[in-house]
Amino acid sequence: MNQSLISLQKISGKPVRTILGLMSGTSADGLDMALVECSGFGLETRINILKYGSVAYPEHISDRLSSLLFDGDATQEHVLMLQSELEDVWVSTINRQLNDWGVSSAEIDMIASHGQTVLHVPSEESHRAATWQLVDGDYLAAKTGVLTVSDFRKKHIAAGFDGAPLAPLGERLLVDDEHTPCILLNLGGIANITFLENSGGRVTLPFSTDTGPANTLIDAAVKHFFPAKKYDESGKLAASGTVRVDLLEKLKTHPFFQKKSPKSTGPEEFSFEWVQSLMKKTGGKCSEEDLVATLTRFSAWSVAREISQQIGDHNMNIYASGGGVHNRTLLEMIRSELPDCKLLTSDALGIPADAKEAILFAVFANELVAGSGWLKPDGSRFTLGKVSFPG
Repeated sequence: MNQSLISLQKISGKPVRTILGLMSGTSADGLDMALVECSGFGLETRINILKYGSVAYPEHISDRLSSLLFDGDATQEHVLMLQSELEDVWVSTINRQLNDWGVSSAEIDMIASHGQTVLHVPSEESHRAATWQLVDGDYLAAKTGVLTVSDFRKKHIAAGFDGAPLAPLGERLLVDDEHTPCILLNLGGIANITFLENSGGRVTLPFSTDTGPANTLIDAAVKHFFPAKKYDESGKLAASGTVRVDLLEKLKTHPFFQKKSPKSTGPEEFSFEWVQSLMKKTGGKCSEEDLVATLTRFSAWSVAREISQQIGDHNMNIYASGGGVHNRTLLEMIRSELPDCKLLTSDALGIPADAKEAILFAVFANELVAGSGWLKPDGSRFTLGKVSFPG
Protein backbone atom coordinates (compact mmCIF):
# COMPACT_ATOMS: atom_id res chain seq x y z
CA MET A 1 0.00 0.00 0.00
CA ASN A 2 1.11 3.57 -0.69
CA GLN A 3 2.91 5.07 2.33
CA SER A 4 0.56 8.06 2.45
CA LEU A 5 -2.43 5.74 2.66
CA ILE A 6 -0.68 3.68 5.33
CA SER A 7 -0.15 6.82 7.43
CA LEU A 8 -3.82 7.78 6.98
CA GLN A 9 -4.87 4.30 8.06
CA LYS A 10 -2.70 4.57 11.18
CA ILE A 11 -4.23 7.90 12.10
CA SER A 12 -7.72 6.51 11.57
CA GLY A 13 -7.00 3.58 13.88
CA LYS A 14 -5.53 5.59 16.77
CA PRO A 15 -7.65 5.76 19.94
CA VAL A 16 -6.90 9.50 20.19
CA ARG A 17 -6.07 11.84 17.32
CA THR A 18 -4.37 15.21 17.88
CA ILE A 19 -5.72 17.77 15.43
CA LEU A 20 -4.93 21.44 14.88
CA GLY A 21 -8.10 23.25 13.79
CA LEU A 22 -7.72 26.51 11.83
CA MET A 23 -10.33 29.16 11.18
CA SER A 24 -10.29 32.58 9.53
CA GLY A 25 -13.74 34.15 9.23
CA THR A 26 -15.29 36.98 7.28
CA SER A 27 -13.76 39.56 9.61
CA ALA A 28 -10.41 38.49 8.04
CA ASP A 29 -8.43 39.92 10.94
CA GLY A 30 -6.48 36.89 12.10
CA LEU A 31 -6.10 33.14 12.36
CA ASP A 32 -7.87 31.19 15.11
CA MET A 33 -6.16 27.96 16.17
CA ALA A 34 -7.25 25.14 18.45
CA LEU A 35 -5.19 22.07 19.31
CA VAL A 36 -7.66 19.32 20.11
CA GLU A 37 -7.49 15.65 21.06
CA CYS A 38 -10.36 13.76 19.43
CA SER A 39 -11.48 10.26 20.30
CA GLY A 40 -14.39 8.25 18.99
CA PHE A 41 -16.64 9.49 16.22
CA GLY A 42 -20.26 10.35 15.55
CA LEU A 43 -22.29 10.89 18.72
CA GLU A 44 -19.47 9.21 20.66
CA THR A 45 -17.02 11.97 19.70
CA ARG A 46 -15.12 13.29 22.70
CA ILE A 47 -12.68 16.18 22.68
CA ASN A 48 -9.95 17.45 24.96
CA ILE A 49 -8.92 21.03 24.19
CA LEU A 50 -5.17 21.26 24.72
CA LYS A 51 -4.46 24.81 23.51
CA TYR A 52 -6.22 27.58 21.65
CA GLY A 53 -5.52 31.14 20.61
CA SER A 54 -5.87 33.74 17.88
CA VAL A 55 -3.05 35.53 16.05
CA ALA A 56 -3.75 38.81 14.26
CA TYR A 57 -2.65 39.17 10.66
CA PRO A 58 -0.02 41.75 9.77
CA GLU A 59 -1.86 45.01 9.10
CA HIS A 60 -1.02 45.07 5.40
CA ILE A 61 -2.52 41.58 5.00
CA SER A 62 -5.74 42.36 6.89
CA ASP A 63 -6.14 45.59 4.89
CA ARG A 64 -5.69 43.76 1.58
CA LEU A 65 -8.10 41.03 2.64
CA SER A 66 -10.73 43.58 3.68
CA SER A 67 -10.46 45.35 0.32
CA LEU A 68 -10.50 42.21 -1.83
CA LEU A 69 -12.82 39.79 -0.11
CA PHE A 70 -16.38 39.76 -1.44
CA ASP A 71 -15.38 42.31 -4.08
CA GLY A 72 -16.88 41.10 -7.34
CA ASP A 73 -14.57 43.43 -9.28
CA ALA A 74 -11.34 42.02 -7.83
CA THR A 75 -9.12 40.55 -10.54
CA GLN A 76 -8.25 36.87 -10.38
CA GLU A 77 -4.56 37.76 -10.50
CA HIS A 78 -4.81 39.95 -7.40
CA VAL A 79 -6.72 37.27 -5.52
CA LEU A 80 -4.22 34.57 -6.45
CA MET A 81 -1.27 36.75 -5.45
CA LEU A 82 -2.98 37.42 -2.12
CA GLN A 83 -3.53 33.68 -1.68
CA SER A 84 0.19 33.04 -2.15
CA GLU A 85 1.09 35.67 0.45
CA LEU A 86 -1.61 34.53 2.87
CA GLU A 87 -0.46 30.90 2.66
CA ASP A 88 3.02 31.93 3.75
CA VAL A 89 1.54 33.99 6.60
CA TRP A 90 -0.47 30.95 7.74
CA VAL A 91 2.56 28.65 7.67
CA SER A 92 4.73 31.07 9.66
CA THR A 93 1.87 31.75 12.09
CA ILE A 94 1.26 28.04 12.68
CA ASN A 95 4.96 27.34 13.23
CA ARG A 96 5.32 30.28 15.59
CA GLN A 97 2.23 29.36 17.59
CA LEU A 98 3.27 25.72 17.93
CA ASN A 99 6.69 26.86 19.13
CA ASP A 100 5.06 29.15 21.69
CA TRP A 101 2.93 26.24 22.88
CA GLY A 102 5.96 23.95 23.07
CA VAL A 103 4.40 21.56 20.55
CA SER A 104 6.25 20.02 17.61
CA SER A 105 4.58 19.29 14.27
CA ALA A 106 5.47 15.60 14.80
CA GLU A 107 3.00 15.53 17.71
CA ILE A 108 0.10 16.53 15.44
CA ASP A 109 -1.79 13.94 13.42
CA MET A 110 -3.73 16.35 11.23
CA ILE A 111 -4.34 19.98 10.42
CA ALA A 112 -7.97 20.92 9.72
CA SER A 113 -8.11 24.11 7.68
CA HIS A 114 -11.24 26.09 6.91
CA GLY A 115 -9.34 28.42 4.60
CA GLN A 116 -10.32 32.04 3.93
CA THR A 117 -13.56 32.75 2.12
CA VAL A 118 -13.19 35.06 -0.87
CA LEU A 119 -16.74 34.73 -2.11
CA HIS A 120 -19.69 32.52 -1.27
CA VAL A 121 -22.74 32.33 -3.53
CA PRO A 122 -25.84 30.69 -1.99
CA SER A 123 -27.96 28.44 -4.16
CA GLU A 124 -30.96 29.76 -6.05
CA GLU A 125 -33.55 28.08 -8.23
CA SER A 126 -31.34 28.79 -11.23
CA HIS A 127 -28.04 27.51 -9.85
CA ARG A 128 -26.41 25.51 -7.08
CA ALA A 129 -24.22 27.11 -4.43
CA ALA A 130 -20.59 27.99 -5.14
CA THR A 131 -17.73 28.92 -2.85
CA TRP A 132 -14.18 30.27 -3.25
CA GLN A 133 -11.69 29.65 -0.46
CA LEU A 134 -8.11 30.87 -0.20
CA VAL A 135 -5.21 28.87 1.33
CA ASP A 136 -4.50 25.54 -0.33
CA GLY A 137 -4.47 22.43 1.84
CA ASP A 138 -1.74 20.92 -0.34
CA TYR A 139 0.53 23.88 0.41
CA LEU A 140 -0.07 23.68 4.15
CA ALA A 141 0.65 19.95 4.14
CA ALA A 142 3.83 20.39 2.11
CA LYS A 143 5.21 23.21 4.25
CA THR A 144 4.21 21.98 7.71
CA GLY A 145 4.82 18.28 7.08
CA VAL A 146 1.42 17.47 8.57
CA LEU A 147 -1.48 15.73 6.80
CA THR A 148 -4.05 18.45 6.12
CA VAL A 149 -7.82 18.27 5.67
CA SER A 150 -9.44 21.22 3.87
CA ASP A 151 -12.21 22.25 1.43
CA PHE A 152 -15.00 21.52 3.90
CA ARG A 153 -17.43 23.93 2.24
CA LYS A 154 -16.79 22.52 -1.24
CA LYS A 155 -17.54 19.01 0.01
CA HIS A 156 -20.75 20.25 1.65
CA ILE A 157 -21.87 21.66 -1.71
CA ALA A 158 -20.87 18.45 -3.49
CA ALA A 159 -23.12 16.56 -1.06
CA GLY A 160 -26.06 18.66 -2.26
CA PHE A 161 -26.11 21.41 0.35
CA ASP A 162 -25.30 25.13 0.42
CA GLY A 163 -21.79 25.10 1.85
CA ALA A 164 -23.04 27.15 4.82
CA PRO A 165 -23.60 27.12 7.65
CA LEU A 166 -21.30 24.23 8.60
CA ALA A 167 -21.20 24.64 12.37
CA PRO A 168 -24.41 22.63 13.00
CA LEU A 169 -22.80 19.41 11.80
CA GLY A 170 -20.08 19.65 14.44
CA GLU A 171 -22.46 20.93 17.09
CA ARG A 172 -24.59 17.81 16.65
CA LEU A 173 -21.54 15.71 17.55
CA LEU A 174 -20.35 17.84 20.47
CA VAL A 175 -23.51 18.82 22.36
CA ASP A 176 -24.93 16.07 24.56
CA ASP A 177 -28.66 15.38 24.52
CA GLU A 178 -28.90 16.50 28.15
CA HIS A 179 -28.52 20.10 26.94
CA THR A 180 -31.23 19.82 24.29
CA PRO A 181 -33.44 21.32 23.09
CA CYS A 182 -31.33 24.45 22.69
CA ILE A 183 -30.18 27.06 20.22
CA LEU A 184 -26.51 27.39 19.24
CA LEU A 185 -25.83 30.95 18.08
CA ASN A 186 -22.68 31.94 16.23
CA LEU A 187 -21.92 35.67 16.17
CA GLY A 188 -19.23 35.99 13.53
CA GLY A 189 -19.34 38.38 10.61
CA ILE A 190 -22.65 36.73 9.76
CA ALA A 191 -24.86 35.21 12.46
CA ASN A 192 -26.21 31.69 12.22
CA ILE A 193 -28.25 29.46 14.48
CA THR A 194 -28.62 25.74 15.03
CA PHE A 195 -31.75 24.33 16.64
CA LEU A 196 -30.63 21.17 18.42
CA GLU A 197 -33.30 18.71 19.49
CA ASN A 198 -32.67 15.32 21.07
CA SER A 199 -30.60 13.25 18.64
CA GLY A 200 -32.51 10.03 19.22
CA GLY A 201 -29.18 8.25 18.80
CA ARG A 202 -28.90 9.19 15.11
CA VAL A 203 -26.36 11.55 13.53
CA THR A 204 -28.95 13.51 11.57
CA LEU A 205 -28.77 17.05 10.24
CA PRO A 206 -30.15 19.60 12.71
CA PHE A 207 -32.05 22.63 11.47
CA SER A 208 -29.70 25.53 10.85
CA THR A 209 -29.75 28.81 9.02
CA ASP A 210 -27.99 32.12 8.69
CA THR A 211 -29.99 34.89 10.33
CA GLY A 212 -28.31 37.95 8.82
CA PRO A 213 -25.43 40.17 9.93
CA ALA A 214 -23.76 39.89 13.31
CA ASN A 215 -20.51 41.88 13.28
CA THR A 216 -19.95 42.61 9.59
CA LEU A 217 -21.90 45.88 9.34
CA ILE A 218 -20.88 47.04 12.81
CA ASP A 219 -17.20 46.47 12.01
CA ALA A 220 -17.51 48.17 8.63
CA ALA A 221 -19.06 51.28 10.18
CA VAL A 222 -16.45 51.43 12.94
CA LYS A 223 -13.56 51.10 10.47
CA HIS A 224 -15.10 53.77 8.24
CA PHE A 225 -15.77 56.41 10.91
CA PHE A 226 -13.15 55.48 13.51
CA PRO A 227 -9.98 54.58 11.53
CA ALA A 228 -8.01 53.83 14.70
CA LYS A 229 -10.50 51.08 15.62
CA LYS A 230 -11.33 47.78 13.91
CA TYR A 231 -14.44 46.91 15.93
CA ASP A 232 -16.73 48.27 18.64
CA GLU A 233 -14.90 47.11 21.77
CA SER A 234 -17.42 45.76 24.29
CA GLY A 235 -20.15 47.60 22.36
CA LYS A 236 -19.17 50.93 23.94
CA LEU A 237 -19.84 52.98 20.81
CA ALA A 238 -23.29 51.44 20.37
CA ALA A 239 -24.08 52.02 24.02
CA SER A 240 -23.25 55.72 23.64
CA GLY A 241 -25.54 56.15 20.62
CA THR A 242 -29.28 56.17 19.99
CA VAL A 243 -31.02 53.79 17.61
CA ARG A 244 -32.40 55.57 14.55
CA VAL A 245 -35.78 53.88 14.18
CA ASP A 246 -36.37 55.19 10.64
CA LEU A 247 -33.09 53.72 9.41
CA LEU A 248 -33.67 50.48 11.32
CA GLU A 249 -37.00 49.98 9.56
CA LYS A 250 -35.29 50.51 6.20
CA LEU A 251 -32.64 47.92 7.08
CA LYS A 252 -35.37 45.40 7.88
CA THR A 253 -36.59 45.53 4.27
CA HIS A 254 -33.52 43.67 2.96
CA PRO A 255 -34.68 40.89 0.54
CA PHE A 256 -32.81 38.26 2.60
CA PHE A 257 -35.55 38.37 5.22
CA GLN A 258 -38.18 37.43 2.66
CA LYS A 259 -36.41 34.19 1.76
CA LYS A 260 -37.53 30.90 3.24
CA SER A 261 -35.24 29.28 5.82
CA PRO A 262 -32.82 27.56 5.86
CA LYS A 263 -30.79 30.11 3.93
CA SER A 264 -27.30 31.53 3.79
CA THR A 265 -25.81 34.95 3.18
CA GLY A 266 -22.56 36.88 3.48
CA PRO A 267 -20.93 40.32 3.68
CA GLU A 268 -21.42 40.70 -0.05
CA GLU A 269 -25.18 40.97 0.55
CA PHE A 270 -24.95 43.05 3.72
CA SER A 271 -22.41 45.64 2.61
CA PHE A 272 -21.63 49.03 4.08
CA GLU A 273 -22.39 50.56 0.67
CA TRP A 274 -25.93 49.23 1.02
CA VAL A 275 -26.23 50.90 4.43
CA GLN A 276 -24.97 54.19 3.03
CA SER A 277 -27.53 54.08 0.23
CA LEU A 278 -30.34 53.63 2.78
CA MET A 279 -28.99 56.49 4.88
CA LYS A 280 -29.27 58.81 1.90
CA LYS A 281 -32.89 57.77 1.42
CA THR A 282 -33.85 58.37 5.05
CA GLY A 283 -32.12 61.75 5.19
CA GLY A 284 -31.60 63.64 8.43
CA LYS A 285 -28.54 63.72 10.61
CA CYS A 286 -27.10 60.54 12.06
CA SER A 287 -24.05 60.59 14.28
CA GLU A 288 -21.42 57.89 13.98
CA GLU A 289 -22.42 56.49 17.38
CA ASP A 290 -26.09 56.47 16.41
CA LEU A 291 -25.27 54.52 13.27
CA VAL A 292 -23.29 51.91 15.22
CA ALA A 293 -26.15 51.64 17.73
CA THR A 294 -28.67 51.19 14.89
CA LEU A 295 -26.60 48.51 13.15
CA THR A 296 -26.13 46.69 16.46
CA ARG A 297 -29.89 46.71 17.05
CA PHE A 298 -30.38 45.49 13.47
CA SER A 299 -28.10 42.50 14.12
CA ALA A 300 -29.93 41.72 17.38
CA TRP A 301 -33.31 42.01 15.67
CA SER A 302 -32.33 39.70 12.80
CA VAL A 303 -31.03 37.05 15.22
CA ALA A 304 -34.15 37.26 17.38
CA ARG A 305 -36.48 37.26 14.38
CA GLU A 306 -35.19 33.92 13.12
CA ILE A 307 -35.10 32.31 16.56
CA SER A 308 -38.68 33.43 17.27
CA GLN A 309 -39.84 31.97 13.97
CA GLN A 310 -38.23 28.61 14.76
CA ILE A 311 -39.11 28.12 18.43
CA GLY A 312 -42.14 30.37 18.92
CA ASP A 313 -42.85 31.28 22.54
CA HIS A 314 -40.90 28.41 24.12
CA ASN A 315 -38.29 29.13 26.78
CA MET A 316 -34.93 28.11 25.42
CA ASN A 317 -31.26 28.21 26.36
CA ILE A 318 -29.19 29.98 23.72
CA TYR A 319 -25.44 29.28 23.70
CA ALA A 320 -23.50 31.98 21.85
CA SER A 321 -19.98 31.88 20.42
CA GLY A 322 -17.85 33.93 18.05
CA GLY A 323 -16.39 37.40 18.28
CA GLY A 324 -19.80 38.95 18.95
CA VAL A 325 -19.91 37.50 22.46
CA HIS A 326 -17.50 40.27 23.49
CA ASN A 327 -19.97 42.95 22.37
CA ARG A 328 -21.95 43.46 25.56
CA THR A 329 -24.39 45.86 23.92
CA LEU A 330 -25.21 43.34 21.18
CA LEU A 331 -25.83 40.60 23.75
CA GLU A 332 -28.06 42.88 25.84
CA MET A 333 -30.05 43.85 22.75
CA ILE A 334 -30.55 40.17 21.86
CA ARG A 335 -31.71 39.50 25.42
CA SER A 336 -34.20 42.36 25.21
CA GLU A 337 -35.55 40.93 21.94
CA LEU A 338 -35.90 37.43 23.46
CA PRO A 339 -36.90 37.97 27.09
CA ASP A 340 -38.14 34.38 27.57
CA CYS A 341 -34.82 32.82 26.52
CA LYS A 342 -31.63 32.51 28.54
CA LEU A 343 -28.56 33.72 26.63
CA LEU A 344 -25.28 32.08 27.68
CA THR A 345 -21.97 31.50 25.94
CA SER A 346 -20.82 28.12 24.62
CA ASP A 347 -18.32 28.03 27.50
CA ALA A 348 -21.26 26.69 29.54
CA LEU A 349 -21.08 23.60 27.28
CA GLY A 350 -17.32 23.25 27.74
CA ILE A 351 -16.63 24.80 24.33
CA PRO A 352 -14.68 28.09 24.55
CA ALA A 353 -16.62 30.74 22.64
CA ASP A 354 -13.46 32.15 21.03
CA ALA A 355 -12.24 28.76 19.81
CA LYS A 356 -15.48 27.05 18.88
CA GLU A 357 -15.20 27.23 15.08
CA ALA A 358 -11.56 26.12 15.02
CA ILE A 359 -12.58 23.21 17.27
CA LEU A 360 -15.46 22.30 14.95
CA PHE A 361 -13.14 21.95 11.96
CA ALA A 362 -10.94 19.62 13.98
CA VAL A 363 -14.07 17.55 14.66
CA PHE A 364 -14.94 17.51 10.94
CA ALA A 365 -11.46 16.20 10.11
CA ASN A 366 -11.80 13.54 12.81
CA GLU A 367 -15.14 12.42 11.38
CA LEU A 368 -13.68 12.24 7.87
CA VAL A 369 -10.83 9.90 8.78
CA ALA A 370 -12.40 7.88 11.61
CA GLY A 371 -16.18 8.22 11.41
CA SER A 372 -19.10 7.31 9.21
CA GLY A 373 -20.44 10.82 8.64
CA TRP A 374 -23.88 12.36 8.78
CA LEU A 375 -27.17 10.92 7.58
CA LYS A 376 -28.90 12.68 4.69
CA PRO A 377 -32.70 12.62 4.45
CA ASP A 378 -32.48 9.91 1.77
CA GLY A 379 -30.53 7.62 4.13
CA SER A 380 -27.15 8.06 2.47
CA ARG A 381 -24.15 9.44 4.34
CA PHE A 382 -21.59 12.15 3.70
CA THR A 383 -18.44 13.50 5.31
CA LEU A 384 -16.63 16.80 4.90
CA GLY A 385 -13.12 17.62 3.72
CA LYS A 386 -10.35 16.73 1.31
CA VAL A 387 -7.09 15.07 2.43
CA SER A 388 -3.71 16.53 1.41
CA PHE A 389 -0.60 14.51 2.21
CA PRO A 390 2.74 16.09 3.12
CA GLY A 391 5.79 15.61 0.94
